[in-house]
Amino acid sequence: MKRLRWFSLFGLILLISYVNNMALAYGDNSLPVISIDAAELSPRAIGLELGRQSKTLFPDIERQYDTYLASLLRQRRFDDLLQHSLPKLVQQLSESYQEEWQGVVDSWSIVHNSVLGDGHLSIDEYQLLNLLPDFGLPPGGTGIGVFGEVSAIGTVVGRNLDWHSNPELRALQAITVYHHKDRTIVNPGFAGITSVVNGFNSHGLFLAYFDAEAYSPYQQFSPHSSHHLSTNVFMLRQALENHQSVHQASAYLSEQVYDADRSVLLADKREIKVLEFPSLDSAEVRDWSSPTQTARPWQRPQQIAVVGCHVLTELKNHCPDVKNSVRWRRLHELLDFSETEPADVAAMGNILSDTANRGFEIFNRDTLQSMLYLPGNNSLYLYAAPVTNDLSAPVYTPYPTLLSDRASALAVDTDVSWLIWVVLIFLLGVVLWVVRKH
Repeated sequence: MKRLRWFSLFGLILLISYVNNMALAYGDNSLPVISIDAAELSPRAIGLELGRQSKTLFPDIERQYDTYLASLLRQRRFDDLLQHSLPKLVQQLSESYQEEWQGVVDSWSIVHNSVLGDGHLSIDEYQLLNLLPDFGLPPGGTGIGVFGEVSAIGTVVGRNLDWHSNPELRALQAITVYHHKDRTIVNPGFAGITSVVNGFNSHGLFLAYFDAEAYSPYQQFSPHSSHHLSTNVFMLRQALENHQSVHQASAYLSEQVYDADRSVLLADKREIKVLEFPSLDSAEVRDWSSPTQTARPWQRPQQIAVVGCHVLTELKNHCPDVKNSVRWRRLHELLDFSETEPADVAAMGNILSDTANRGFEIFNRDTLQSMLYLPGNNSLYLYAAPVTNDLSAPVYTPYPTLLSDRASALAVDTDVSWLIWVVLIFLLGVVLWVVRKH
């Protein structure tokens, strides 16, 4: 019995060690989490806290963002946007968002003159950073989703964020979490940036914003028609702040008008849809059963995909870019789940990590982030490209505690942690029983 007691104690020590080591393994690849208790704060105070935490994490943040902007724009083009376009977009923003911006810049070292590449950041440069997708540089990539009977774990939605980046931008990746009274908003993005291109809320609503132009926007940096510019990336944030379901968010977003072809992927606990926005027109809704173009067939019940173009039959954008055609065919091949062979997180991650079709890969050199989200339990699995942009197979880090006040707590996958603690408690009971007997 003495041997049993020592064996039990040794097992307990090993299990505790295993839990700690697993936490370290998850933590090594984690992005920093900026957690803001926004319930009692004014918009400007929210911005001050966001800026303070961002500056603490990245003391050289102003130079890094300035360097990134200089990699995108020539000074002459920037000055033109500053004079003719930026003021129109800023005026469209709600007063609360503008006050939040003011709080961020008040907590940073901000200069008056806007000179790209000088190592300093002006308020105009900061504002433009938040509105990049609305100035002709929207995020691309791939979106996928499964729900209903073809998923073993409820709704799962995924997105590869393909976006032009440099080492300075990749180093500034962070997750911002706003804890309001009635909901929490999670923005996987960049430190100090308040606009949203991917995000979810505590009700299980997920939104992701996609470029859907016929050809890559990375060849030029300019809006199509500046008099129609709108702050689309803040529309996504407003939807997350005010709506709880795909139905509600779709009704709100469908009425918005985009300056160019765009798509928005929406998911909640029960359904997944795509809004396909033709330039200067209201959106068309696509679900898994919607008729698609003859060249883009889709026969995948309760499964959906998004590429960098529109695929609905009634829309004019017919995916002339071969990259989108190849990716669509590949997704149609890979998203082939059923009731007998349902999807899980690993299977969905394998699709987002796919590197078949060289030059047209789903996971590629432009993939800045890759994420999987489960609305049923608000679990996020996120890959973020390293500063070196190493193209090794992505490792997804789980973030199970983002919606709690303990955003920096132990990052153990909830599907595993409960079992570990049950076993831990049982083993502790065995040890106590043995000790009491002897």
